[in-house]
Amino acid sequence: MSKYDRPEYQEALFHLACELDIPDRVLQPIRHLVGCSLGRIFWIDWLWSDAKDPEWVPTPGDHDDPAWHRVDGWPEMGGNCRYRKWSRRAQLWMQWHSMDAWHVADWLITALSDGHAWLANVDDQGYPKKLMKCGNLDRLVHEASKGLRDRNARLARDVVLGLTDEHFILDLGVGHTLVQLRSRAALRKEGVIMRHCIGQGGYDELLDDPDVIFASVRDADGNPLATLDIRNGYIRQFCARGNAEPSDAVKDLVASAADAFCWQDWRDRPASRADEHDYGPEAAVILRDLPPVRRRG
Repeated sequence: MSKYDRPEYQEALFHLACELDIPDRVLQPIRHLVGCSLGRIFWIDWLWSDAKDPEWVPTPGDHDDPAWHRVDGWPEMGGNCRYRKWSRRAQLWMQWHSMDAWHVADWLITALSDGHAWLANVDDQGYPKKLMKCGNLDRLVHEASKGLRDRNARLARDVVLGLTDEHFILDLGVGHTLVQLRSRAALRKEGVIMRHCIGQGGYDELLDDPDVIFASVRDADGNPLATLDIRNGYIRQFCARGNAEPSDAVKDLVASAADAFCWQDWRDRPASRADEHDYGPEAAVILRDLPPVRRRG
């Protein structure tokens, strides 16, 4: 039996797939690619962590006084400890690596839809060698960026927007505006200019969802400065060019919009699974330095 067929690995991959939050219609065709790329790196990262401490893990990058997170699944609670363990680990890993993970996933979606030749160059277990040679997330992100570069260049030349593709939302002041992206073409163009994954197809089917807003912060000349993904009034993603963190000035502009529309941080959303009440308050830090805004209700 391959190590990737073991029940615990499959449990881990299941929870990672849930946290990726990709519609089943989009995820299923690339599930095997996700498993041998993001899933494999996710598994390796936790093996390294368990070698140091299988019960607790600190927030990465915080060297002074890091927050610690319990990741052993609370065995004293009984029941399905393994489910709790990998559910919690997937939540934390995506909290720390969501932008990179979604970038890689969108590359895999594009590679499959465009029939990239490297998909056929597989090892003896049927996994693409290009993915298997990547030993960490940074390497996967590097390959994803290379893989999307040529396609983005073509899209930049081809995409021409009509009057209904974008919609003015709010005047942010000092000549800046917030614009809603309302069509596939608008998502494509935003993704090309901003060099991130919103235009690669993974978000297209959400355009018809009334609870989802894709928005772009524009300067006085109409150039995009940052992109937002808002679900049910919660800001799920907020990124600048190349998935970088937006500047303080842009954060201040978005704070005014969040206040006007009562948008909230993704970590403040209600628990989506029954077991989440057992966990601490940590969640995806989408607006780490954004000034506080008014809460709904």
